[in-house]
Amino acid sequence: MGWLTVETVALAVSCLAMLPQRALAGAVGKLDLRGQRLVFLGDSITDGFSYPLLFKQALEEAGVPAPLIINAGIGGDTAAGMQKRLDRDVFPHKPTLVTLSAGINDVLRNVKPADYETSVTDIAAQLKARNVPLLVLTTSVLGARNAEADRKLAEFNGALRRLAQREGYRLADVNALMQAARAAGTEVMEEDHVHPNYQGHRVMARAVLDALGYADVPVPKELKVAPLPGIVREWKVRAVQGKKEPPAEEPAADWTAYSLPEKEPIANWWQDQERRRGLAMSLDRVLGKADRYRATAEFSTDKAKAACVNTGGLLQRVWLNGTLIYKATDEWRGWHPGRERIQADLVAGKNVITIETGPQFFLSITETNDW
Repeated sequence: MGWLTVETVALAVSCLAMLPQRALAGAVGKLDLRGQRLVFLGDSITDGFSYPLLFKQALEEAGVPAPLIINAGIGGDTAAGMQKRLDRDVFPHKPTLVTLSAGINDVLRNVKPADYETSVTDIAAQLKARNVPLLVLTTSVLGARNAEADRKLAEFNGALRRLAQREGYRLADVNALMQAARAAGTEVMEEDHVHPNYQGHRVMARAVLDALGYADVPVPKELKVAPLPGIVREWKVRAVQGKKEPPAEEPAADWTAYSLPEKEPIANWWQDQERRRGLAMSLDRVLGKADRYRATAEFSTDKAKAACVNTGGLLQRVWLNGTLIYKATDEWRGWHPGRERIQADLVAGKNVITIETGPQFFLSITETNDW
């Protein structure tokens, strides 16, 4: 589906009397995004971050000052889960706008629509108490294997539309655009019949652009990404078998050199997106399947200074100069780079970072957590 098809679908949907997006959106016109801090709150669809990246790229290619975008998605999360983690995952980023994408896990887990509405209403109330505006996204669609749940989404989206109308929030009608795209013969779902495919994420980006007043900005055909700031590029890695957790160690001669970003493309579009952003995606392919993997790297700084160590993927533990500074908990915090942003102190001269991880990981070291 080229961008003309996405735009045509958007135009068609805007004319549907049964789903009057502009009538439901309390705010109209272009929102000035210069200097804005957008936190995207959601589940795995947001955790993967494709539609926010497409949204930002669309603005940049159109010459529009793009905001800082921050991922607050966690795979498998429900509206009730998001309601509980605003203080941890949203407010520390000092957002000037929060986008809410929730409902797919709720309907698949048979959450009652009334309970869902209570959760999204409370999310809005917490944001309102801090004078943070909300952009409400209706849900994506579900595939044929989840046809009954897909029909039930109407009740959940009704709650979202009522919230937007009642509070005067902008509404990004993802569900309407996806239904229109699907009716026009465009496949918007992955084979799991739960997650949007790449074209589905383009539709989501279209909905966000429209809701913020940028209907004239086309959605990119191709997502262009680069390595994230501060990634540690040169590692020595080895596989670790057994459940024993040895302390951090120095690399031996038999450790394998591993450079990031990985050079070999990955067939899956989303995995390749993450590869290009600088995540290690293939430790199991390079080293074979193992209980976990150990990696270590050295880098130098001209002086002692504070820094931020950013985690992601399946990273489990991090040592800096022999001191354990991070250990993953049993609570899943999401895949996305920057899910935790740990304050650390670097020494002048050589620093050594050592990690334990699953077969994919992200680690970067930045001067601040503001990226």
